[in-house]
Amino acid sequence: MKRPTNKRPTRPTSPQKSNKELAPQKKAQDLSVWKKLSKLNVKPLATLGPLGFFPKGSGTLGALVALPIAYCLGQIFMPLLWIVTLALYFVGIIAIDQYTKNKEDKDPHCVIIDEVVGQMATFCIVIPGFLHWPMLLLGFLLFRFFDIAKFGSVAMWDQKKQPLGVMMDDVTAGIQSAFILGLIQIIYILT
Repeated sequence: MKRPTNKRPTRPTSPQKSNKELAPQKKAQDLSVWKKLSKLNVKPLATLGPLGFFPKGSGTLGALVALPIAYCLGQIFMPLLWIVTLALYFVGIIAIDQYTKNKEDKDPHCVIIDEVVGQMATFCIVIPGFLHWPMLLLGFLLFRFFDIAKFGSVAMWDQKKQPLGVMMDDVTAGIQSAFILGLIQIIYILT
């Protein structure tokens, strides 16, 4: 008589995937998140609803809208200003893409989300104690100056008539403005 064995039947195992094989899957997942975000209808955000359609000064209006937002977020918790600015940056690119799709003008005056993001970027390095109305006014004037004058990399981005270029020319103007505000803070602290 045969004695029963306790061996379990073995299952065929699949070969282990290497990191090189897993990388395309991860990249595909990352892209699917971007695709899901790009399917959201954020088109009205590009013009901030009706605000972008003001006959004159819509860019200035967009920058003005950013001031109370930057002030409030900076007073609550400065990293919150960074997070909201970064989120608006990515969602803004999608909104610009949706708004300008099938249009000849890829950077129309009514698109002002880029001014909001650029103006908010101006204040991302301001110390919360310095975030008061004179600094807000100075940041606003500097941002509008660099946005209109288009020095250096601002002009380079402005020539790229695509959603990233539309956004980045204002973000670059915001970074230039932030640099000046940072120098002012350092000089004030050291004196």
